[in-house]
Amino acid sequence: MKKIKRKPKSRLQKLPTYIIGYTGSGCPPPGFLAAWFNQEYGGPLSIQLSPSGDIVNFDAVHATWKAAVTGILSVDMRQAWKEQLGWDHETAAAVYPLSSQEAGGRISDCDVVLHVARIARGLSLLTEGTTYDLVMEQFLNPSDWQDHRLERFQLHDHVRVEQRERMEEGTMWFLTQGLAKFGIEELETFQPRGLPEQATIEALLEIAEVFIQRGKGLNVGESEQYNGINRVVKVLRHRTDRSLGKPVILREVVWE
Repeated sequence: MKKIKRKPKSRLQKLPTYIIGYTGSGCPPPGFLAAWFNQEYGGPLSIQLSPSGDIVNFDAVHATWKAAVTGILSVDMRQAWKEQLGWDHETAAAVYPLSSQEAGGRISDCDVVLHVARIARGLSLLTEGTTYDLVMEQFLNPSDWQDHRLERFQLHDHVRVEQRERMEEGTMWFLTQGLAKFGIEELETFQPRGLPEQATIEALLEIAEVFIQRGKGLNVGESEQYNGINRVVKVLRHRTDRSLGKPVILREVVWE
């Protein structure tokens, strides 16, 4: 019996971290991106082209850090993103993270997330384009990137706290956006309306940073003392929320 050869799965069969809508019509040559990166971050950035030699699909490599770039998305994908994001860009790119296995070595999630963001920043600045962060659900124009220089890893560049009022319950809902970049489920917590909100936002970000440093969160029912932030954190439940326009896996946390 003749064996059926299965087509290998593409490593990019996942959502990108960033979509970049170009102001111009074309992808900047990879060499331009490398030159920009070397000037901005000291480099060196090397470009690994696809086996076909296609210069718009490549890996951007700095030491053991890798990001995969699709410099020009297909017509169908460009149109789909144009409709979803409501922008006027006719040409768009995507930047994907590569896992430590795909990158060929052991690297931290913080390194991967920072590197991917730097590559997205470069493509946006070189094309005067708009970046959309899929995880944080945030648009970044070139002027915004001037305030996010990404010289080192800082949590606020990659994770934020969204807050929403729940009128029927008389509560405020707080949830993180960005932990999914690190392979960690997003966090949520609730508090009665009218209470100070900034302290809750800061506490969630502190807990998020601890989980990133540990490389994982807590299981439901677990609690742990974190001396670095002087808090005892407990996970109450685990659920999938579908009210945000897409399924988001959340872990509810409380602390004292």
